[in-house]
Amino acid sequence: MFYTIRNLSVDESHYDKSVKIERDFEGMIHVAGAPDPVEWLVGREVIFDKTEKPTVVELAAHLLYWSTLYDFRTQTRYNKDCQQRFDDGFVCNYIENPGKKLSLKRKACHYWKDAVANDSAIDWSYILDIIRKRIEFHIGYHRFTDRFVNSQHYVSRMELCCRLFELAASDGHDIEGIYVNTRNATRYIGRIFSQYDFDKIGKDDEFMELRLSELRRAKAYKILWKFLDHNLTYWWD
Repeated sequence: MFYTIRNLSVDESHYDKSVKIERDFEGMIHVAGAPDPVEWLVGREVIFDKTEKPTVVELAAHLLYWSTLYDFRTQTRYNKDCQQRFDDGFVCNYIENPGKKLSLKRKACHYWKDAVANDSAIDWSYILDIIRKRIEFHIGYHRFTDRFVNSQHYVSRMELCCRLFELAASDGHDIEGIYVNTRNATRYIGRIFSQYDFDKIGKDDEFMELRLSELRRAKAYKILWKFLDHNLTYWWD
């Protein structure tokens, strides 16, 4: 597979999108967000999130590891094999290699372990992180198979949903350069954005940045569930 990747041409539709790298609680490298197929990795910039840079060989191994989360074949080979099965009317004897199946299961467990390890029984926001992680797993599958009707449209919907999860679960208040509409703030008064926060808006307050951040979180949280209600049942294969 290494030689296959080395001989691939740069995918013009994806090469300008960077790959963000982070480490889990055991120091293992993960690709942030949903994993991409092998073909999408060629020519991509890699960004490290406050972590020590690995050697080139180590990084290549980890990128290859996560890009094969759904199958050991390349996306092109997978689609050719699927098309062959459709053409044969599924009459061929398709037997999954048990060693390969076990390896993919093990890889899926590695994908989930950091989300579980960082969970907290005292903070509701971690529930959002776990749901987001599941949708990212779904995104990666659709990117790899690329055989679902309107797949690209639904993937973009899932990506937007993950962004809402991130905003709703965030606890930072660095919103420099971000506009937050306060005219409709009364709609979002509740557990995240309190009446006290609302009363302080527009006044000389040293915590204004934090209050605007909480308003932004409250908006994302409320929009999120309506967004899922309208879209979730379309995300299947």
